[in-house]
Amino acid sequence: MLRSAHALAELHERRAQVRDPMLVSEIDCRREELVDDINDWVEQELPQHRNGAALHTESLGAVVDRMARSWVEANQVIDHEGAASDNTHKHWYHLAELVDGYTDLVIDVAGGRRRLPEQ
Repeated sequence: MLRSAHALAELHERRAQVRDPMLVSEIDCRREELVDDINDWVEQELPQHRNGAALHTESLGAVVDRMARSWVEANQVIDHEGAASDNTHKHWYHLAELVDGYTDLVIDVAGGRRRLPEQ
């Protein structure tokens, strides 16, 4: 899963630099494949409690993809505006919220309180 998450971040970095719609489409297709890989891994490794567990709105792979995009955006802002800018703070705060949400989701899924959508 970590390799897929890292690859997602690299794809988001590349996507931010590309202007060719065909290349953007190829990058997005590869991102979808990686999201599916993460979801497949989660399905095999994490128990899914279907009885009484609240349904989460998106897959874990989609959450990891959003964290990867947010990490890239936060790094781009810090590179362009510096560590002290309000915009930098906003982006890193958003990333921290995503990480907290991810952590809570994994704990809830593992504890049977939340379930992930089926693929």
